[in-house]
Amino acid sequence: MKKISIYILLFMGVALASCNNNTYSNALKEEQKLIENFIARQGIKVVTEKPTEWGDKVYWKVPDKDNYYFHLVEVGDTTKPALEAKDKVNLRYIQYTLDAYADTTRFWNSDDQPKPTELQYMVYTESTCEGWQIALEHMQYTGAQCKIICPSKLGFTNQNSNVIPYGYDMKIQIKRF
Repeated sequence: MKKISIYILLFMGVALASCNNNTYSNALKEEQKLIENFIARQGIKVVTEKPTEWGDKVYWKVPDKDNYYFHLVEVGDTTKPALEAKDKVNLRYIQYTLDAYADTTRFWNSDDQPKPTELQYMVYTESTCEGWQIALEHMQYTGAQCKIICPSKLGFTNQNSNVIPYGYDMKIQIKRF
């Protein structure tokens, strides 16, 4: 009788596990919905070609980067040299969630913090993510500011962790010696 009970419990566990919808594929679909809802709530206008003039809430959907959106707030100081590969960059940013409480700051590294995040353009390490590097590619000058919507695949998460998209408000300073 004990063996039958164990098999029944084992069978029920397998059956329940197979009904679980918490797959990576489903999480990516939920992430896409979260991003779409954020865009709608914020009144963001999405364009598919990179603008030459940026409107207040115009975000460019970067080609070949699923669910990645970029908005240039400030071009920066164009009288100084543009960003080049391996240049060091000081990054100030605010990271926030895209859920219904999008004004909830997850991480804050802004002007009132003692140290900015330092990274190298086009050099990937654990302290940077592809989403930030894409933003740098389109910022180019000291003082440039942008806003991005970054899906988990281009952020700091992967298939082995949570699928969470984030918004970032970013400002850079290129360090040259």
